[in-house]
Amino acid sequence: MNEHDSERMTGVLRDRGCVPVSGAADADMVILNTCSIREKAEQKFYSELGRLKQLKMERPGMKIAVAGCIAQQEGKDILARAPYVDIVFGPSDVSRLPLMVESAFSQRSPVVDTSGDPEYHRRRIPTVRADKVKAWVSIMYGCDNFCTYCVVPYLRGRERSRPPKDIVDEVRELARQGYREVSLLGQNVNSYGKGLGEEDTDFAALLGMVNGVPDLERIRFVTSHPRDLSDSLIYAVRDLPKVCESLHLPVQSGSDDILRLMNRKYTRADYLEKVRMLRDAVPEITLTTDIIVGFPEEKAQDFEATMQLLEVVRFDGIFAFKYSKRPGTAALKLRGHLPEDIKEERLMKVLALQRDITIQKNKAYVGRHMDVLIDGKSKKGGKLSGRTRGNKVVNVAGPDSLIGSLVTARVTAAGVNSLSGEICE
Repeated sequence: MNEHDSERMTGVLRDRGCVPVSGAADADMVILNTCSIREKAEQKFYSELGRLKQLKMERPGMKIAVAGCIAQQEGKDILARAPYVDIVFGPSDVSRLPLMVESAFSQRSPVVDTSGDPEYHRRRIPTVRADKVKAWVSIMYGCDNFCTYCVVPYLRGRERSRPPKDIVDEVRELARQGYREVSLLGQNVNSYGKGLGEEDTDFAALLGMVNGVPDLERIRFVTSHPRDLSDSLIYAVRDLPKVCESLHLPVQSGSDDILRLMNRKYTRADYLEKVRMLRDAVPEITLTTDIIVGFPEEKAQDFEATMQLLEVVRFDGIFAFKYSKRPGTAALKLRGHLPEDIKEERLMKVLALQRDITIQKNKAYVGRHMDVLIDGKSKKGGKLSGRTRGNKVVNVAGPDSLIGSLVTARVTAAGVNSLSGEICE
């Protein structure tokens, strides 16, 4: 979501004559687009801000802007810690960024605007895409779930759904431009449709509308809340040919006690039933999830329940984190906060178990022929890289002219993070 916000910032500034440069040393302005979901992200932001301070001392005319969730959370308090910052603005203030920039360059006092735009979800924001094959498309903003560990509802606001026509028009234009795949974005896409009024459309219906866009090859979406995973959405994944058989379904914990303390509003049994229904309807589906270890009051048996759930479900991949204290969240008030060494130990155990599971699952693809959408070059080795419908990365040898093409590849080897293959003639 932050990546897409950055594309929009680039878009609105480009329309005012700004051009991107390759590094901070060449920039008249640097924007740090921040995340506040974990403490580590905030620490990295302030470290980067400190490095920019030195650069600004050498080039006093350069402007520094802070965007995103830390900007929304801290507002003008950022200036008390870093008075050399020139602009502070929140996630829903992007459309006003050009005015802020003009003010910052024309006056000496900093500009702080985190008031938010109540109509942001209805605005068509100019966007400069970082990718030429795949595109992000926001379908909603904010969150109504108030998980006790999460600051998002306080920073990005309550749920607001974009009108379905605006979404379909954006996807249709992307397909005309040659984009082959779109990923629909929201904090909880499964609850899309709230507050649309006469345009009432749920997420499954929206997927059907996007599926009808000509020349589009694939549709993905993130993120799904297990509580709101409906039968109609499961059938949409099964029946709509462009919707990929891949789902990110964050479970967070395998313990009912911890799920209750997290305010997740489902049980372990509820989650496992959703997984059963998904795999019955779409046997080839790949599943990924999020795990938080070391949540307050997490006992040894709670952690063991999470490990057992990983064994039972056998996800294709996970994103696992240590619980992180965030200002303003209900979890801060819970008793039984765990020491760092226990959280670290549990995280290492989760990652080790999942590594073994992921390797085993990936090895099952060796020898199979897979449809792969080539979307760029591999990070190392100089090969082409693409993804299967199940979102598995496959690296193959081939000319750069194949980027953007759908090819059939035979998988020859499997690692933890990717598969290797050869393109079939």
